[in-house]
Parts: sequence; C-alpha cells; structure tokens
Amino acid sequence: MSSSTAETTFLLSEWIRRAIDEVDLSNLAAASPDVDHSLQWPENVRKQMALCSEEYLMSVLRVARSLAHGICEAEDIIALQGDHANSNHDYDEVSPSLPAPGTNWSDQVQVHLSSDRAEFDGSSKIIRADFLNISGNVTGSKGQSEDGMRRIYSLGIVLYELLSGGGRPPEIEQHTGGGASKDGTQELSQEEESSQELSQEIISENLDFLHLDDVDESHNIVDVAAERSIFYDFIPDEFNLSSDDNNIGEDPRKRQTQSCDYKVCDVSLEPLRAKCLPVSLCDLVANMIDCADGNPSGEDSYHKMSEVRDDLQLMLDKPAIYLYDQDMGKLSITGLQFGGTVFGRSAELSTVKDAYRRSMSGGSEIVTISGASGFGKSLVGYEFGKHVLAAGGIMLSGKFDQLQQGTPFSAFASAFNDYCGILLDDNGPSSISGVLASKLRSSLGRDVLHLTKLIPNLASILGPETSPINFNEDCDNAQKRLQYLLCQFVDVISSTFSAPVTLFLDDLQWADAASIEAVNHLLIAASISSHDKRFFFLGCCREGEIKEGHPVWKLLRSVEKSSVVCTNIKLDLMNEHTINTMVSETFCLLPRLTRSLSSIIYHKTRGNPLFISRLMLSLSKEGLLRPSLIRRRWEWEIEKIECREMPDDVAMFLNDLIRELSEDVQSSLCILSCFGASAGISFINTLERALQKNICVNLDVAVTKGLLDIVNGQYRFSHDRIQEATYNMMEDGVRRLLHFTYGLSLASLSIAEGSANILFIAVNQLNLGGPATVEDPSQSHTVAALNLKAGKKAMEMSDFKAASSYLRHGISFLLEHHWKDNYDLSLELFELSAKCALTNGDHNRVKLLVEEVSNNAQSFEDKLEIMYTCTRSLLTASHVGEALTKGLFVLKELGIVLSGDLEALLMETKSMLAEYTDEQLLSLPVMTDRTQLMTMKFLSRTQTCLFQINPKSQPKAFLQMVQYSLRHGMNDLSPLGFVLYGSFLACRGDILTGYRYVKTAIKLAEKLSARSCMGGVLLVGSQVMGYVEPLQSVIDVIGRCHEYGLLEGGISDAMLSLSMIVICKFWSGAHLSLVKNTGDDTLRLMSSHSTPVWIIHTLPIYRTVLAMIGNVEDVPIILGSRSDTESEFERKMSETNLHLLKVVHFNKMYVGFMFRKYNEVKQLAVAYDAIQQLPFSSILISHSMHVFYGGLINFWIARTTMEVTWFDRGEKAIQKMRSYAQCSLWNFENKLFLLQAEQCFYLEDFDSAKRFYDAAILSAKEHKFLHEEALACELAGHFMLESGEGEDEGNSSLPYFLLAEKKYREW
Repeated sequence: MSSSTAETTFLLSEWIRRAIDEVDLSNLAAASPDVDHSLQWPENVRKQMALCSEEYLMSVLRVARSLAHGICEAEDIIALQGDHANSNHDYDEVSPSLPAPGTNWSDQVQVHLSSDRAEFDGSSKIIRADFLNISGNVTGSKGQSEDGMRRIYSLGIVLYELLSGGGRPPEIEQHTGGGASKDGTQELSQEEESSQELSQEIISENLDFLHLDDVDESHNIVDVAAERSIFYDFIPDEFNLSSDDNNIGEDPRKRQTQSCDYKVCDVSLEPLRAKCLPVSLCDLVANMIDCADGNPSGEDSYHKMSEVRDDLQLMLDKPAIYLYDQDMGKLSITGLQFGGTVFGRSAELSTVKDAYRRSMSGGSEIVTISGASGFGKSLVGYEFGKHVLAAGGIMLSGKFDQLQQGTPFSAFASAFNDYCGILLDDNGPSSISGVLASKLRSSLGRDVLHLTKLIPNLASILGPETSPINFNEDCDNAQKRLQYLLCQFVDVISSTFSAPVTLFLDDLQWADAASIEAVNHLLIAASISSHDKRFFFLGCCREGEIKEGHPVWKLLRSVEKSSVVCTNIKLDLMNEHTINTMVSETFCLLPRLTRSLSSIIYHKTRGNPLFISRLMLSLSKEGLLRPSLIRRRWEWEIEKIECREMPDDVAMFLNDLIRELSEDVQSSLCILSCFGASAGISFINTLERALQKNICVNLDVAVTKGLLDIVNGQYRFSHDRIQEATYNMMEDGVRRLLHFTYGLSLASLSIAEGSANILFIAVNQLNLGGPATVEDPSQSHTVAALNLKAGKKAMEMSDFKAASSYLRHGISFLLEHHWKDNYDLSLELFELSAKCALTNGDHNRVKLLVEEVSNNAQSFEDKLEIMYTCTRSLLTASHVGEALTKGLFVLKELGIVLSGDLEALLMETKSMLAEYTDEQLLSLPVMTDRTQLMTMKFLSRTQTCLFQINPKSQPKAFLQMVQYSLRHGMNDLSPLGFVLYGSFLACRGDILTGYRYVKTAIKLAEKLSARSCMGGVLLVGSQVMGYVEPLQSVIDVIGRCHEYGLLEGGISDAMLSLSMIVICKFWSGAHLSLVKNTGDDTLRLMSSHSTPVWIIHTLPIYRTVLAMIGNVEDVPIILGSRSDTESEFERKMSETNLHLLKVVHFNKMYVGFMFRKYNEVKQLAVAYDAIQQLPFSSILISHSMHVFYGGLINFWIARTTMEVTWFDRGEKAIQKMRSYAQCSLWNFENKLFLLQAEQCFYLEDFDSAKRFYDAAILSAKEHKFLHEEALACELAGHFMLESGEGEDEGNSSLPYFLLAEKKYREW
C-alpha cells in the first residue's frame, strides 16, 4: 500500500454498517425544531434516516453499478470467446469467472475504497466493488441467457440488502433456514471467516469516517474496467476446475459451475417500500427480482445485466430525474407539465456556444437557426441565453410578429427597451442605470436623446433633466445617425458592465427592414473596430421563408463581404431515440420503461417536436397518460394510445384542440390572435374597455388548457402555430372586418391617452382591415389622418420603411376627390411619402409622387417641399445634371439667378460683409419664413451640383447663400455658406481673411446648434486652418468632423474626413506605423459603408505609406479580395477625374523622389504638369504639399538638365511657400528654407545653400515635422557630396546621411 494513495477493502456487510454510521445528518437535525442534534435520535430512527439520505443512496448506487458493470464485462468476454470458438479461431485470453446465481452473493462482495492519506477521512472514495472466491460457467446460448437473468435476480437480492441496511429479504431467511445465525445473519464458511478476519484487521488499521460527498464524479464514480481479472484472480488453485483432469473431453476454455444451491423464492418489496425509499429504486429491485427463474415475469422486468447497469448509471448521473420521487399529488392536479429542457439539440446548441466563444475574442459573429415551425428553434435560442447570462454576458432578446410588422423596429426596439427596463429596477444614486446614464451623456451628449423615441425606457434612465431635441432633420441623415448611435449605445453598455453584448431575435422571417439594417450596422461596426468590441447576433427563422430580396437575405449577403463570421444551423425532425429521452425525462421514468410509448408517439408525429408535446398534453387531458397515486409514477394505456386516430398535420391537430373549447374561449382566442403571438395583460385590459367584452377570464381558461402561457405580464400563445391555427379558423373577410373594428375602437383610446404604442397597434389593425372594410366615408379621412400621425411617429424613430408603409396606407384610404376635399391632408401625406421613398432608395416612387403633387398643388410654394425632395433624389441617383436643372429652375422662380459675373458678385458680397463685425454677424436674426428656408436649401444643393459639373460657377451659389443670409437672417445652412466663402478667399490667396470667416462660420454653427451642417463646416474649415494653425492640431478638428458626420448621418462627409485624417497624419510627420493603422481602419470602414469613391481617393496616400514603410506590393487584404470590376472602376475613375489623376501622379512622383529615382520622377513630373489644372474654389492642405515637393523636384531636374523652365517652376514654388509662411511659420518655415537651399544649390551659392539646409533641419525639428527633418538632412548630404563643399574642413556629407537615416527610422 502506497503512503500517498491508500486502498482498503471491506466486506459488504461491514461496509454497509460503516457507511450508515458515517452518514452526516447534521443538516436534517438543524432543520428539526424538536431535536437539537442528530445524536439524540433513537438508533432505529437514525438508521432509517441514513438509509434515505442522498449520501448513502448514491454510495449504494455506485457499489451496485460497479458490480453490474463487472458482470457485463465478463459476459461480453465470454460471448466473444464463444464467437471465436464457433469460428474455429484460437483465442488465448483466459476466460473470466462469473458468480454463480444464488442468494448469498452479498457474502462474496467486497468494496474497495481509496484515500489520499493512509488514515481515512472524508476524502475516501469507492474504487470498485467485486466478488471473492467465485468460479464461473459457460453454457449454451440458451443456458447462458437464463443464467444471465438469474444473475440479475441475485444482484437484485444484493441491492435489496444494501437498501435495507444489511437485512436480507425475510422470504430468503426463512427458505435458507439453518443457514442463519441467531442474530439473523448468514453463517460464514471457514474460508469466508478467514477472509473477514483479514478484512477486519485491515479495517482496524484504517478505521475512519467514510464521506462520499467527495467522490470523483468525473469518472462516474467507479472504474472496474481496469480490473477485468477481478472475477478469477481471487480463486484459489484448489477451486480452479479448468485443469485437464477436471475437464476431460470439454473445451479447455470452459469452466464447471461451482457447486451451489440455487433456490428461487418470491420476495416481497413491501419492507423496502415501508422504509420510504425512492419508488424508482424499489421498482428497479422488483424488476430485477422478477428474473428469478431465468424468465422475466413482468412487462418491466430486466432481460440483460447491461440494462441494469445503464439504469443504475442514469440514477447516478441524473438523480433529480431518475432517482427521487415526484409529487404525484400535485401532478394529479396540474397534469402533464413540460419544462424548458432542450432535447436532441445538444450538437446545435454547442455550435452556437462555440461561435459565441469565438466572438468573445474580439469582433462580431452571426448565427442563424432555421427549421420548420415547431422544430425547437426558439428553445435553442432561450437555452443559449441562459448560457450567456451564466457566463456574465448581456442578453437582449426580441421576437418578430407577423401581425406587428408595421410597428417601427418592432422586436429590435423591444429587445433594447426590455433590457433598459431591467436596469430601471435598480434604483438609487449609485444604481446601475445611473452609471449607464452618466456614461451615455458623456459619450453621446444630447444626441443620446435620439434613441429615446426608439427605446422609451432609456428616457427614464436618462432622467427628466435633459431637454428635448429636434427631430426635423432630413430623413437620410436621421437613419444613418440612428445606426451610429445604436453602435455607440452597445459599446457603452458593453464597457459599462465589462461584458459582451448578445442580441437574439426570433422569427426573422417577419423582421422589418429597419431592424435588420440596424443589426447589419452593429455587426460590421464591431468587426472593423480596432477596439475590443464584442457583439454576437443569434437569429431564428423558418426554413424556406427567407427568399431573395428579404431583409435577412440582404443581411447574410452583406456579412459575406465583410469579416463577420456567419454560421447557419438547420434543425431537423427528432429521431425515435431523442423522443424516448424526452418522454423518459418528462415522466422521470427510465428510458427502457418508456420505449414502447415513445415508439408510438414517434410514428404518430413523425418526430415534429411541437406535435409531440401537444399530443402528450392531449393524451394527459384525456387520461390516457396519467399520474398514478398508487404506483407513485406515470402510467398509460398503450393499446388505446396506439389506436387513437391522429390528423396528418400538426395544424389540423391544433384546430381540433381549439374547437373543443367553449365558444366564449374560442372567441377570446380569436381576438388575441388578431394582435399576434402575444399581448400584454395591460393592453388586453385596454382592449376590454374598448370592446366592452370580457376577454381575460376566457384567456385564463386557455392558459389552463395549455394553449396560452402568461410570461412577463403577457398572454402568449404556447407556440406560433397555435396562434396561426386560431387566426386561420376565421374566414378572410371576417378577419378583415374584425381588424378594422378593433382598430377604430383602439384609435379613440390612443388619442385620449396619447399612447404611441396603442396608436401603432390601432393603425396596424385598421390597415389589416383595408379600405374595403370602410362603411362610412368619414372613416376614410379618419384612417388616413391616423396613418399620417403614425408615419410621423415612425419617422421620428428613424424607421422610414415603417413610415413609408403607414403613409402608403394613408394614401390608399383617401377617396376619389381627396385633393379637393382633403387638400392639406393629401399634400402632407404625399410630401412625407416622397421623403420616405427617397430614404429607402425608391426613386421611381419619388418621381410618381412628385408628378401627383405638381399636378394638384394649389401654389408654387406648396410644390417647394416635394421639388426639393425630387432634387435630392436626382442627386442621390447620380443624375447631377437633372438635379442642377431642377435647382436652377426653382431658384429662378424664387428670384435668384446664378448666371451673373462671378467677380462682380464677389465684390458685392465683400461690400455687404464690410458693414458687419464678427460679433454683429453672429447677432443677426434667425430666418423663419418657410419659403426663404427652402430657398437656402436649394442654394445649398445647387452649389453641390455645380461643384461636380461646373466648379467655376460653384462660388456663385455659396456667395448667394451669404448674401441671402445677410438680407433675411441666419439659418442652419448659413454657416456652410460662410465657410465656403472663407475657403474661396484662402484659395485666391487671402488666407488670413478666409481664416477669419472660417472661424466665424464655426461659431455661427455652434450658436445656431446647426449640427446637421457642422461636419461639413469643420471639414472645409479644417483645410483653411491647416494654413494658419499647427498642422498637427488640425487632425483633431478633422476628427470632430468625422464624429459629427456619423452623429448626423452624413456618411459621405464622415468618410471624406477619414481620408483627410490619413493625409494630414502623413504630411504632419506622424509615425508611419500609426498612419498605416489609421489607413487600415479607414479602408475597412469605407468598405463597410459601401463608399468606393472615397476608397479610391484614399488609395494613393495609402499606397504611398506602404511604399515608405517598405511594402511595395499593392493594397493588402484590407478590403477583402479586390475584384477585376473594382480595379477597372478605379482605373476609369482615375482617367475621368482630373483631380484624382493629378493626385495619383503626385504621389507616385513623391515616392520616386524619396527613393531618388530620377528618370521615373522626371517622366511623372512631365505628365503631372500636362494634366489640366482644375479651377478650385476651396483650398486643401494637400495643395501646399504639391507646391513644396513639386518645387524640390523641379530644382532637382533643373540642376540635372540645366533647363531654365524647371528652375522657373521651382522659383514659383518658393513664392507660393513664402506667402504660406507669412500665415504660419510653424507649418511652412522649414519648407521655405529647404526650397531656398535647393535654389541656392542650383545657383551654386553654396554658402547660402548650407545655411538654408541647416536652418531647414533646425526648423523641421522645432516644429515636429520628423519626416521633413530627415529629408532636409538627406538633401543636405547630397549637397555636401555633390558640391564637395566643406571637404577641406572635414565637413563631409556622412554626418548628414547618418542623421537622415536615424530620423527616417524614427519616422
């Protein structure tokens, strides 16, 4: 025996005694008010309680299971040997011995215990249980089968003794007669006495407390397989009958049966049942004893020892299900109940969990579960939700509904709103909701209030102190803004609680487009983020209902093009084995007992999970499945169940169940089904008031019948198919009339109570009824107006798909002469419908709506709104020429003509501005006239069109914006006019005046809270600021522009600002690795927003960064695989866009210059100068870089070719740079010095050149342009090397080159 791992052997009788003595009953004693300690109980009471304790019962099961397992292994080996013998193959392994059937097995059983210490304590564990001094037999197959069942009987007697605390069945004691001692125990043979004495000696050495709670459950308690020879190792040689002398003429592998009397007697289990032991254990022993004569005598009797072993293992593994008694009294009242256990879906559930674990390492992932209705998709989702919550994650859940598709964001908003409702339950100054509110305000400012229309509970979290916010921006911006805010909201939730966020949406086949677009944005935003954003999406949908063009289909196609990992899981029908597991665990009966019932259920339902559960509930209600108080278990009438006729389809079956209810209950179920799969109890109460009907009482009856559940204050159909079956019981015409009636009844309540939720429900019901259900013409006007109201609410929530649906329905309810009879209502319906169509990309519908209004509007002013929408639609669809024509026409009608002389208009604008100081400009009144506001909108869109088609004329439009603001007051677009004017002045050379109006424009936007144009103002203004303020500081300004662009939904401005950040970082000398990372994130984000134009504008500087780092290959897989079509698009755009072509040539020229590739640089310089110079009306930071590096290249070529033309171009660059330096020495002094040094180098004024080189190096270092410090050192080195200047004094070029190398490496 090892000192580190001790092992002790007990005979069974001794083990039973000690195991009972060492059961810890202190918990039971503490719970007893009558007795202070368990030691005060009488011995018989204590023993009885110990026998029923979990500690002792689990130990008994381990011993019995070990014995059964050992016998099974021996039987398997003997059977295998028989197969080999019949096939005339040699088999060298020695046959194991099996204990001969008999009633005295317990005398031969020994239990092996182990402990980590030599002296036993509570860590003692059962290793195995086996037999002493046995020999086996091998007989024919029939005899072997009979002996096998007799062994089951014999083991049953052992288990009886274990459960009774050591007492044998009275029948056996009486049958054995003189074999018992005075104390009732079996007399021992001499050998057994010797063995027991040996065991007692070991016990006396190692006597200690046996504690079975610490048994190693991971090994299922007992391991007997490692000791296969245990059945013959203990047999003394004198009892070994396998010698040739004793087996003459027989197969040497066979053994003779040990001489033993096998006397069968009936055994009553009542003494065991009287001990209050679990019914399942008593039944198990009874089923084993039924095998007494080698033939099963009961229908539940065991046939093989392996069945016994498996049942014992199940009791060990799942005692709550298979060991302990059910409350049959309660079940006889409640009937059959199904829990939330997932059967037959463990593999699919594991797949979801694996995907979730992957997403937690960063990024995002999506899993979809599909399958037919009733296949358990939702159950898998809810079971996964338990896993997420248990792991500390955040779970948001929602369910789409076929009859609630019109509700804005429906399930998506519900998921977020329910989560915020949970947070609200924690009140107090330092509550969770308070922390979240603080972080949301800090992160999103007032913009967080845009989310409160979508998530009402968020308004309660934020508190009443926050002022309301305006929701009247253009539709396209509002939708993009909401998507960005949702991403930020998820980030704040995740960071606040340091947990990943999971969104589970059920029934995706009924999802609205806005919700799915928001999901897509959340997934992609997390996948491309450089931060640790962890977002996981799980969705369930019916198989075959996600067709091409469906929002979910578009989502899956979108994520395929991104780095989001997508996993699709398909659920199938349940097989017979899984159904038996489900039935077995539901009834808490061992699987072998339910197999015949499960087979019938399988063949009647074909494995449809919903059909199975509904059938079992139906059988329970009919009494064919019932809890038996006598047998204390479930029982059934198998013949009647098998003969029961069943419909072929689950829907027909459900119809039959519903028709069995009373008419009142059916009527209430039909009412509920008209509102979808669920409805809040509070809403049903409202509906009762509106309809003057008793609904809740009848629904409660349906709850008792299992057709409805009450979950979280809602009546919910137990399954969608039940709702569908109820709904489809009504004829279509009846349903429509009921919908319309319910809608009218609720509409009056929604108006009285001001509830947006009831408004949406009421209008959805009216629209489900449709215009055909209108009886009174006045109802048409009412319903159209209600749809207009609902459409406006949906627009405020940024769900323009839902809003468009409401407005379409509103138009459909208008009568024939509505333009005459309901002009204002008609005009507003058509205007807003056109806005929504534009946002949704339906340009054809915009065109139709514009024509309708144009033909029926009573004045030109009434046409302005929809004509502006038309202009935006043309511009969005890239019909810029048509948009410009439309804009110029409208402006002409409004009295503004843009065909005049630009210089005259500029002088007139300057003259008007000269009368105002900056403070006076900021104090001008605010424009309020509707026509004047529309005029500013048309001027703004027209200048955008002119920028793309006729850049020379663009200033005319924004100069008119400035003048119009001075005459009529400031509005949200005035800052845009002023910043464009300032940029125009800077571009014409008056940088400081332009800078003044840029700062004024920014202040004006802040004063007016003109957030919709703030991004554009900062974007244009930052480029002017880069000529006055330190270039490094301008990066932060452009970053603000990006944030405003996302907050206001200006995706184009946001993406352009990202491109400018990359450019600005590169030219400001930021570390190249940082610039590359910024470029990587920029291109990913642009790709996710499908903005190929800005990708192509960013690629030139990105390729330059790669070249400077040393990666001369093309763009890496930042954008995924770049197709030939994309490459062709890039090539064509570079050829047609002269500005982009010039940028591409400049960047190539710059790289060639930096690597001193003279011939290539000269060719590129010639091509660069040959490209037509575009007329710019705005200045860009990159313009100064073109001047600077263009000048250096011109001097290099001039010095090499000695051509004056190149030198003249270099001198023009110096003049330009000198004007820049007058505005900002920080940004341009070092550049001017370096150009002058190169000029002097050409002129062979070497002394001046050296001074300028050194000044350029010093200035670049002082102003933190690391890359230009390195360049100045390098060019100074080339100057020293080529000119030979300073060689006599020892001032060689080497120090300059070494310093240049150092600075380049730092860069």
